[in-house]
Amino acid sequence: MGIYGEGSIGQSVAALGRAFGMEVVFAAHKGVDGLGPLYTPFDEVVRTADVHTLHCPLVPGTRGMIGLPEFRQMKRNAIIINTARGGLIVEDDLVTAVRDGLIAGAAIDVLASEPPADDHPLVLLSRQRNFILTPHTAWASTEAMQTLSDQLIDNIENFMAGSPSHVCT
Repeated sequence: MGIYGEGSIGQSVAALGRAFGMEVVFAAHKGVDGLGPLYTPFDEVVRTADVHTLHCPLVPGTRGMIGLPEFRQMKRNAIIINTARGGLIVEDDLVTAVRDGLIAGAAIDVLASEPPADDHPLVLLSRQRNFILTPHTAWASTEAMQTLSDQLIDNIENFMAGSPSHVCT
């Protein structure tokens, strides 16, 4: 499993992957060398991973980081998952990669522009069996919703008690 993004979500996904017996590697930032032993060179991850999962922010250095050149390097049996940010993957190139069999499939929870029009290329692609498109709700598990509810209640109770939490100064 190649993970793009080494923050708390990427680390949690890595733990899940390892629990299922997967070898997990973190991709170095595209075009950056010398980040240390935690990272595997970006191009190596692109070429060798069976599963690519994106968990990085959308910043100028990550916009369009996965496009046709990367899809052409990937294994034909690879799948890519993006629950991070739309814009990390060049959407038209993803359509080409899935339709032309450059990769085995994709699961996408975020688009560059949301909500998508009915004729958006990825909406149309979702008719294929090897492509899943969800409406930016991958985070909304029962556990995540409960955690948000608990945090909200804690914040209100703390505020009413005169000790507000998460105060911006």
